Amino acid sequence: MILDPMLTAALRHWGARCVPFNDEPATECFAWEPWTQTLELLNRTAALRSLMLLIGDNGVGKSMLASHWISQLEPRAYTPLALTHSTLSGNGVLSVLLQKLGKPASFARSRNLALLEQAFQELNGTTPVVVLDEGQLYPPGALEEVRLLLGLNLARQPIFALVLMGDLYLQDTLRMQHHKALYSRIGAIRRLPPLDRTQVEPYLQHQLSQVGIDRPAFTPAAIDLLAGASGGLPRQLNLLSRCAWLSAAQNKSNQIDAKHVHDAIEQVPSAKDRLQHSTDPSHGTRHLGS
Repeated sequence: MILDPMLTAALRHWGARCVPFNDEPATECFAWEPWTQTLELLNRTAALRSLMLLIGDNGVGKSMLASHWISQLEPRAYTPLALTHSTLSGNGVLSVLLQKLGKPASFARSRNLALLEQAFQELNGTTPVVVLDEGQLYPPGALEEVRLLLGLNLARQPIFALVLMGDLYLQDTLRMQHHKALYSRIGAIRRLPPLDRTQVEPYLQHQLSQVGIDRPAFTPAAIDLLAGASGGLPRQLNLLSRCAWLSAAQNKSNQIDAKHVHDAIEQVPSAKDRLQHSTDPSHGTRHLGS
């Protein structure tokens, strides 16, 4: 139930079922080529019980994609175990995995390892799929514990598939000497890129269609401005488009134009910074004579 009068009026004016460009999981995800390619690679990683590295900028949609992928896994074949607590210690990782498998955790690492191996065996052929989000924030001991878990099956195929997700510098972190053993196990790496300019308008229209708005609603100038201010990052696009939609609704407009987007940029500091940086003449031209 929407209790905010302004939101209620905006929904009524636009004839929307709910607030567009929100953070709720979409009924149908926007599928574009890098997204579908990444899903294929994730499926292959799970099938092979391999290790995959998924990296990308903040807000590019890694967590949303992983959540969608996990929800589509065949439950008779896979048991997903997603961890988002990136400050866990090594034994903390073991404890959370045990809790997700319905087992009581211990303070003793050796006991947790034994319980976890037993829990994996009790899955009766179902492959555990471990997903670690914000991998660049995990302490070295936690990542090393995960690496050691991959060796539970000794020389045979690992017991579980592993997907490490994080920012762009996660790969550089794993290249460091103390992560060399884990880095050498990576079977695939995928960098999820931002939306390119040609995909921004279809993305925006898709988001509107999820709330029952199937007509074009953005002027070309508004789309260009959104593409530049967001850098093609879906999270930024959603924030800006939602604010622009509210600005349009408050002005009794059924179309979002550049003025409404400018109003939104004033409210989203990261987008304002990005736009100012991209238009600053001191960037991108000062080295032409060097």
